[in-house]
Amino acid sequence: MFGGLLKVRRIYALVGATAVLTPLLLANAGSAAASGGGSLTLAMVGRDGKAVAGQARAVNLKTLGVYTLTTGKAVKVPAGGYDVVADIWNTKDGTDTLGARHVTVSSGSVKVGFDARGGRPVREALTPALPSSGYDQQLRADICVGDTPGEIDAYADPGHMYVIPSGIAGIKLAYGASWTPRTAGGDHYSVVAEYGKGVPRGVSATFHRSTLASIAVTARSGPQTGQALVQLDSDSGDSCEWGIENLGVEDTLPFGFTAHVSAGSWEISQDAQDFIAGTWHQYGKGRHYKTVIGHAVWGPGGQLPYTWDGGNIYLNTTTMFADPELPDYSDARVAYKLTKSGRTVVSRTIDMFSTLETKLPGAGWYTLSESATHTHAMPASALSPKSSLLLHFYADPSKVQQIRGYLTRFWPEALNVRNQAKPGATTTVDLGLQRSRPQDGQVRQLSDSVKKVQAWASTDGGRTWHTVQVSHSGSAWKAVVHDPRSGAVSLRSEVTDAYGDTATTTVVNAYAVG
Repeated sequence: MFGGLLKVRRIYALVGATAVLTPLLLANAGSAAASGGGSLTLAMVGRDGKAVAGQARAVNLKTLGVYTLTTGKAVKVPAGGYDVVADIWNTKDGTDTLGARHVTVSSGSVKVGFDARGGRPVREALTPALPSSGYDQQLRADICVGDTPGEIDAYADPGHMYVIPSGIAGIKLAYGASWTPRTAGGDHYSVVAEYGKGVPRGVSATFHRSTLASIAVTARSGPQTGQALVQLDSDSGDSCEWGIENLGVEDTLPFGFTAHVSAGSWEISQDAQDFIAGTWHQYGKGRHYKTVIGHAVWGPGGQLPYTWDGGNIYLNTTTMFADPELPDYSDARVAYKLTKSGRTVVSRTIDMFSTLETKLPGAGWYTLSESATHTHAMPASALSPKSSLLLHFYADPSKVQQIRGYLTRFWPEALNVRNQAKPGATTTVDLGLQRSRPQDGQVRQLSDSVKKVQAWASTDGGRTWHTVQVSHSGSAWKAVVHDPRSGAVSLRSEVTDAYGDTATTTVVNAYAVG
């Protein structure tokens, strides 16, 4: 049930075949150049003392323009000062050496060279230490110029990562490490830190496990199937760490693992048939958290249409297959039909990430139907293959405001990791009434309240429906469904607000029985 770490590839590929180049030169060499500029030529030497092929990035410190340098090739650049960052990758011994140099170009040709033999080792450890026989460690490092995102990201095994010391004040070094269990079911660790001014004479850092945040992740199957990659990415507030502060676990759904990561802001995503992601959450030092990915039901999110200046209404604001905990980015193909007094205003089928807006003929009551399917092929057994909305609402095209209404998020309780209920039992379904604030701060959200909630269930793929009991306590609404002996249960809910607006939410094959 528990997964292994994805073997992460190098983010910025600098791997090149070993080649024989001209001797390494670090001084200017005069040659003809365009007026007001010159050229940069890169040379690299590996830790074995032999010339190697590779690339580097040169950043103009005035314009922040970035130029890619390739060994042995002159690249024309404007006159000015440049910080050049490089990753010297040696395919023979698997070593990775990062370095940075400052050069000034006025005219002619400047040869900039990097010698990996000047690199000092990077060492990182956890305390208490993990069993060396049970974990694989991977080192990560990133050199960047000032506050720009990292220019060079590199990964290497322990004993194979080096950094060339540099006193350049505008250079930062971010470094981190991950520990991956060799057997299924172990915990995963990822840490990161930064040296904010120049590159030190080697890195030797120890991270205490008690300072890490622990996130227990369960990735269910049903709405998604097969192989899935669960990724944790951090927003530490410093862009130099963006490329290396991550942890990825890939396995066959369903699976689970616990990630122990540096405290801070993290985003969790999953890439299977769909790519989905959640919002950024702050995870505290030494704290423990839980998250469930792929919990049934994948249905409409909480965004509603809104009117805008010029008499238009924006219709495709709702994510039609939103994971309850990772609600962003899941794609869909949606058929829209908007009518007023029985007359069609617009009828169109588009992919979710397109924009659909139309001019309204005037203020009044409208009916909008949205019917969604996945944009890619799904197995016949996949849950939530179809979702739909039926909205009846009042709209005033002269106002910049969201329409009224409440969409339903279905959350069946007591399902297993395959989103299955027990055969012939009853399932309590939480009815989360959603009415998210508009993503555009200029759009006004009107006051509203719930008047009535009704619910239905279907055991034949939505062909026939029967009413289910709905209870209300405080702000919580629940429906009780009597499950069949096998198959799947579809869900429907209609919410009527105090102004007469109605929103009917339907998800076909919302959860399974088995």
